Amino acid sequence: MKWLLVLLSLLSVTTYPQPQRWQESPLQFRQALGSPASLYSQALLSEAYHRLGIRVEFIEVPFGRSLLESNKGELAGELARVLRVTERYPALLPVPYVLFDTDVFLYVNQQRCAGCQLQQVQSLAYVRGAMVVEEILRTLPASRQVISTGSLEATKNLFLTGKVDGVVFAAYQLDASTGFPIAEQRLQSLPDYHLLHQSHQALIPELTAMLYQLEREGFAERLRLRFGVATPKRQLSRNEKPFAEY
Repeated sequence: MKWLLVLLSLLSVTTYPQPQRWQESPLQFRQALGSPASLYSQALLSEAYHRLGIRVEFIEVPFGRSLLESNKGELAGELARVLRVTERYPALLPVPYVLFDTDVFLYVNQQRCAGCQLQQVQSLAYVRGAMVVEEILRTLPASRQVISTGSLEATKNLFLTGKVDGVVFAAYQLDASTGFPIAEQRLQSLPDYHLLHQSHQALIPELTAMLYQLEREGFAERLRLRFGVATPKRQLSRNEKPFAEY
């Protein structure tokens, strides 16, 4: 009887690993670009899927190609995107929880173009695949030199080495230590959502509930502090549909 009581007491405090669902293969998403907001999103979503017992992995896919792959179902969805991409890629469905705000920033080399606004900057670089940035840049005159790259680092390098007069970033702020004076302008601010391919639509309600649970627990806020990501200007209320802009 004594050993039985000991055994029962041990069982009462034993913790068990998160139960895993049966999956032929893990859900695959594009790996975070390296910006604080994308790294935060990957960490938060990793925890949410883990608690639901769903295996996921994040793989390297060019930012400019991932939307095509996600819309075809080759990827399970998009890590974080603004809502308007679903107009062009209708097979992608938003999870109704604002991950973070995508602030679009313009940085201008003041030695090359002092006091310039976007329309006056003669040469610009950006990360290919950022649709919100591409929409802004399409408003520029055809005479402007606009260079797209495949990564944040490549875009920064063009700016820091003087190859272009300005850069436009989505959800990324440039470090002020550039070696030359720069001006920062916020061009736009939009909410970002996790997107799932329509074949995974059944996951949306429980994933949404889990993300709000992580918010209530303070887990999401601790991650935001860790990665230096601001709290969204507004979070969705219960049963509210995702909104595209503030």
